[in-house]
Amino acid sequence: MKKHPIILDGRDHAVRLLVEHYHRRAGHANHEAVVNIIRERFWITRLRPTVKKVANACRLCRVRRAQPVTPKMADLPGGRLAFRQRPFTHTGVDYFGPLEVTVGRRREKRWAALFTCLTTRAVHMEVASSLSADSMIMALRRFMARRGQPDTLYSDHGTNFVGAAAELSRARLEIEERMSDEATTRAIRWRAYPTPHMGGSWERLVRSIKVALSATLHTRAPKDEVLHTLLLEAEFVVNSRPLTHIGPPE
Repeated sequence: MKKHPIILDGRDHAVRLLVEHYHRRAGHANHEAVVNIIRERFWITRLRPTVKKVANACRLCRVRRAQPVTPKMADLPGGRLAFRQRPFTHTGVDYFGPLEVTVGRRREKRWAALFTCLTTRAVHMEVASSLSADSMIMALRRFMARRGQPDTLYSDHGTNFVGAAAELSRARLEIEERMSDEATTRAIRWRAYPTPHMGGSWERLVRSIKVALSATLHTRAPKDEVLHTLLLEAEFVVNSRPLTHIGPPE
């Protein structure tokens, strides 16, 4: 420190610019390091509050000090926490596709219907020939013939029954109406989420099925029988995954 340093008012704008200069020169160091460098030449009143204000306004310092914000999570639905109930008592359903298949000399579209148990996270795959309500109901009936009738069936409002947007817009209302009638007839509570992001339970498993399918589906348009076989093999791979971390053997 000089014997007779220059005295400056920390509230002056020019002094603030001077502090910003030394803040950058110090490599955006902590407050005390900047204060020490400045006092080698200047004596600034209210120096520490000024240095703190400059650091708080510095964009780089704010980015470096930023902490990740944990998103707020809603409570899990009751189906995710069911106790002592058979698998697929609470089931989520979603479509993905379209997947092309070869029929004779032409190509047709197929969709994969994924049913997942919300409690055990097991999956069941079915092939749907179209986005129509009749095709969806047939897939549901095949699922119930093998896994039993669910008490509650969750889905979105049809926005994930993807394919072409034009086909979806025509089929969405019909699917919702027919699915609601079918669920009422079979005493199934059908709950439709308004947005796709609320169905993360099955959206994540759709991705797992797609990853498993991409490793085995080497042709662009396989035959119907081949596609059905590959979907069941992907179902086996996903259902064989460990639900928790497996540590080293003791």
